[in-house]
Amino acid sequence: MGPFDRGLLVIYTFIVTVALVWAAAAVAGFIPSYRVWGGLNMVIGQPQAVIALLGLFILGGARLFWVGVRPRRRQAVVHEAALGQVRIALTAIQDLVEKVALAQNGVREAGARVYPGKEGIRIGIRVAVTPDINIPATAAMVQEQVKNRVLEVTGVTVQDVAITVKSISARKPRVE
Repeated sequence: MGPFDRGLLVIYTFIVTVALVWAAAAVAGFIPSYRVWGGLNMVIGQPQAVIALLGLFILGGARLFWVGVRPRRRQAVVHEAALGQVRIALTAIQDLVEKVALAQNGVREAGARVYPGKEGIRIGIRVAVTPDINIPATAAMVQEQVKNRVLEVTGVTVQDVAITVKSISARKPRVE
């Protein structure tokens, strides 16, 4: 659940809680019935506002429902060994990929994403390179090195390696 969904959940829960407390107070007699009906008549007197609020409330509820029931992404690759399972976190493979990419000549920065595929894993790498290299040749070398190193270290088949060159920069990034 991301920050947007968490914020939506907080707002949604607050509104429902306030409405339920208000309804319980009205039923228990703490709020006079003429105030309850007066408030409802004031809201019902503006049907466009009621429809807009109900629409937003329904969309928010549908979004929260989807977040709760959607299938979760796999976070690890599982190998069955003789003595049990070996789980390799996708973030561990991601770190390995970044180190392999940065070891290549001409690659200044690298950021990787690892996704489960049908037959192994899929890797996306965003790199910043120096202007003095041949980008297609370097990209092909990075792809091959990443594929071989991931297979060698983890035993996981790499389905594909997609490389995106995000910048061509002659200077190294600053470390603060």
